[in-house]
Amino acid sequence: MSGVSHWRLLEERTADGRLVPARGARNMAVDEALLETVRQTGQPVVRFYTWSPACLSLGRNQRARGVYDPARTAAAGIDVVRRPTGGLAVLHDRELTYSVIAPLAPFGGPRAAYAGINRALVEGLRELGVPAEQAAGLRARSPVRDALDPCFQAPAPGEVVAGGRKLAGSAQRCERGAFLQHGSILLSGSQARVLDLMSDGRTVTTDAAASVALDELLDSEPAAEEVADAMRAGFERVFGTRLAPDELDHRESARADELAGHYATNDWTWRR
Repeated sequence: MSGVSHWRLLEERTADGRLVPARGARNMAVDEALLETVRQTGQPVVRFYTWSPACLSLGRNQRARGVYDPARTAAAGIDVVRRPTGGLAVLHDRELTYSVIAPLAPFGGPRAAYAGINRALVEGLRELGVPAEQAAGLRARSPVRDALDPCFQAPAPGEVVAGGRKLAGSAQRCERGAFLQHGSILLSGSQARVLDLMSDGRTVTTDAAASVALDELLDSEPAAEEVADAMRAGFERVFGTRLAPDELDHRESARADELAGHYATNDWTWRR
């Protein structure tokens, strides 16, 4: 992207370098606050983060009422949040989440941005020794099942896979010349756990082998911080830029605090 010497890199880390997790509502609020900033400044941002407690995130327009059970999520100690982006349900537990917020025009449109970011993810994963690639044109999922399947049930063309199994799931939102794309890179565990959070009587069948986590591809589960460092290198190589460590400024932090209240409400989370 010409005209921008560096991108902002936002990671909240402890003194010894560990990523500081946040609740789902806060994570979504920070991403949206950064989208507002980028619409004004035009400077791209890459952010890496984790979640605590574990959180089920729903797509912006995904049906949730009558599909997912608030009592089951509460009993399991799992938060629920609705994302500002589209897509389907993801359980954020043993994983690293990335977000990219940038002006859309320099990327050449939403599809080109999506493809470019996935190339950067692949590059970063290969840095770790993972045989990652972008999925070719796979058969489309049934539209009947789409509304009920977890995000990781099947890869779509262009998504990040290893051995044909989905390794990273992403969602995107475009707004007034800028876009937000964020996604989950699985460190360990199975996204089939999402089915345990569904309402009684659901009979959705999933393929547990459709997705794969990094601990299956490496000798052990990598630390989220190790994966974030590799992703940083991948973004810098693919986009020919430098990711400069930064922090939320006062206005962004205050706006994220405000938006977190919105993302924590049942009116938003269970609006449909």
